[in-house]
Amino acid sequence: MTSETPSLWARLRLLRTLRADPSRIGDASVLQSDLMGARMRGEIRQQVEHLCAHSHCDRLRPRLDHEALRRLPPGTFGRAYAEFCAANRIMPATISDAFDDATLRRNPAIARYICLHDMFHVLLGCDTSLPGELRITAFIMEQRWFAAGKLFLALLHVLGPLARPHQTREVLRNLRLGRSLARRAPMLLAEPLEDLLELELADVQRRLGLLVTA
Repeated sequence: MTSETPSLWARLRLLRTLRADPSRIGDASVLQSDLMGARMRGEIRQQVEHLCAHSHCDRLRPRLDHEALRRLPPGTFGRAYAEFCAANRIMPATISDAFDDATLRRNPAIARYICLHDMFHVLLGCDTSLPGELRITAFIMEQRWFAAGKLFLALLHVLGPLARPHQTREVLRNLRLGRSLARRAPMLLAEPLEDLLELELADVQRRLGLLVTA
């Protein structure tokens, strides 16, 4: 009798195939996270599932027209997001309709984060450098998206400066700022960020407690 669940080797072969296709980088990221056993805390998953259940669109497979976003007025969240991606030559991760629904259901919060990661850069006001990425990581860990968040935060304060000793002050500043923003903000994965793209970026940041004033 043939099992309905693909074998580990079959899934590893699929991962290799997905990684070779730039248009399916989102699929590859979700599958890799699933293979590694990555899971967000149950509370986080429930909030994402609630958003998905009460939404007018697919929150796990968002489809955003970047050409249209670049035509929005200057200062809007959507335009800032599209210009950020263009300036950094980023192809935003998307999850294709062909991707395995069972894997997606096991990892809804992780899948949503993979699709929205670049929006976090814009909302948290950070670039793609290591210190900037650490601001986002500190935000996530301070909000305890993962069970080991506090332990990982402690490690970041040690490993971050070791990874960039010449940027120690900047690394620590970004870690502090990420944690500070996390304490003021709601859990962003459960926010309908795609519905806010036509609003002024500063207004969106203010609404979400993410406006950096200093």
